[in-house]
Amino acid sequence: MALVLHQRNVGPVTLVELSERLTIENVPELRDTLQNLAVQGRRSLLLDCSRISVVDSQGIGSLVSNWLSLKKRGGQLKLLNPSVRLREVLQIIGLHKVIECFDDIGQALRAF
Repeated sequence: MALVLHQRNVGPVTLVELSERLTIENVPELRDTLQNLAVQGRRSLLLDCSRISVVDSQGIGSLVSNWLSLKKRGGQLKLLNPSVRLREVLQIIGLHKVIECFDDIGQALRAF
């Protein structure tokens, strides 16, 4: 199953809706999608993580590497509606202090 379900532009921000599994199988797809968006000049990315129910270390590593890559290019990566499971993992490893997470799309869009 594909990780990226849909993407759309909301002003200068690109909203990327993700499916249920943020795992090693999906890391290349996420990396390629986000790199392609950055090349197109879309460097304000908001990942809708509300459907994620399975996450592994490679998936978390992918979030970090994509966050760093965008930051180096002058961009930003933020998370919208992280699922309970993803939020737990982010808090356990302290990434909730680094990668901004939002439960409200309006608030997330204003944060860019």
